[in-house]
This record gives sequence, C-alpha cells and structure tokens, in this order.
Amino acid sequence: MKRQIISSRGNQHFKHLKKLNESPRYRHEVQQTILDGMHLIESYVERFGSPDSIALIEGGNLDKIASYLNEDTQVLEFPAALFSEIAPVISPTGILASINIPHLEIPKKQNCILLLEDIQDPGNLGSILRSASASGVDLVYLSDHCADLWSPKVLRGGQGAHFHLPCIEKAIFSDITKAFTGKILATTFNGKSIFMEDLKGPVAFIFGNEGNGLQLETIGLTSHVIHIPMEKGIESLNVSAAVSVCLYEKYRQEHFNA
Repeated sequence: MKRQIISSRGNQHFKHLKKLNESPRYRHEVQQTILDGMHLIESYVERFGSPDSIALIEGGNLDKIASYLNEDTQVLEFPAALFSEIAPVISPTGILASINIPHLEIPKKQNCILLLEDIQDPGNLGSILRSASASGVDLVYLSDHCADLWSPKVLRGGQGAHFHLPCIEKAIFSDITKAFTGKILATTFNGKSIFMEDLKGPVAFIFGNEGNGLQLETIGLTSHVIHIPMEKGIESLNVSAAVSVCLYEKYRQEHFNA
C-alpha cells in the first residue's frame, strides 16, 4: 500500500473524496462511493477485495484492515479539519474508503421482492435495505425519486446490505408488476391485515413515500391491499418499521408456521 499525507484542499484526492461525499451525479459518473467506518469497509473487503483508497485522520491506525489491503491501495492521511470535510457525518469515525460500486447478479428465482416509491430519507432507505437483506428479500427496486442508493448515509444505514442484496434504481413499476407472477401487495391504511394475508410463495411488497404514501396509480398496479393493525390514536409507523413488520411476517409464515 502507498501512504500519502494530504494537507491542501487543492489536492486531487481531497477534491475527489469530497465530491463522492456530496454529489450523487458524480458518484454515478465515476461509479464510486465512500464507506464510513470499519464495519462497512470490512464488509466490502470480505466480499469484493481491497478498496480503491483508504482515508484516515493523520496518525490513524490501519492495523485492523492492513491484511485486506494490497500494494496498490492508496492510504491517504488528512489533518482532522480536512478529514471532517470529506466525512459524511458530523462525528466521523476516523476512517473512510473509496470503492468501486459493485454490481450484483440479479437472481432468477424471486420469492420476495420489494418496490420502494420515493423513499427520500437516506436513513430510512438504509434501514429498509438492512431489514430486507436480513429477512431474505431477493431483489429491491427503487423509483426515480428515492434517495441515492449509493449515498454514504444510505450505506451507513444499510450496514453492508448493499453488498449482498441486488438493487435496481430508476425502476418502472408498471413493467415489473406486469412481469411478476406472484401476489403484489400495497401497504395502505386500509385493506386486509398483514397478519391475515397468506404470504407463502412469491410476493412483491410496495411501500410509498414517508409523507404521502403510495400514489393511486401505483396502488392500481397491485393485486392486494394490506395494512398493519395498530392501537387507536397512535401515529402510523415509520416506513422502515412498516417494511420490517411486513417482511418478517412473510419470513415467519414461511419458516416457522407448521
């Protein structure tokens, strides 16, 4: 590995990392993104090998991941003030990695797929992907107005889900639902209780925007409308919590029902 101390905002590595942190367009142009923290970096390396570069606060310790790095990996050290400008969070972990965005194979068998319409909060999207990966979802489709899939904040929320769960951005839901042969479920405030719905076999769940829910046109693409029963007078669940409830009800029915 090659170590370099960077102390200027004019340095090309600093400019590159800052743009990766701040610009969705740039991330997609160069097909790279930033990982924040040791856990995410280790998750990536275990699946795909060495990152393109590692960024540290000057004097930081590389011992934990040194064995994962090859001789071509660049190790860039920044003074704390500069490092804070390329870090995606207010309290940075002290270690970042720039990586090439991986492209996972789309599974032929799709027992459970997830369609996300206009999920705009990066934390929500990351949490949804984490639950989807843990509960065995095969594929996730994101509409055009979802938060950027490869945003450092979405990656942080996903905690490694991106490296196991295939996701397709800018999806056309009408094309997907026409081709899908199983149940297509819309989550609304009405309809059948999720706990009374038979979820065995192929199922597509569709979830909508945090504030507005699903568009009527999108609901029209579905075969069933469901809701999550709740106590009276309680605000509806956060979308990431609602996704978890539905996905794990399917998981329970398929793995623990007699």
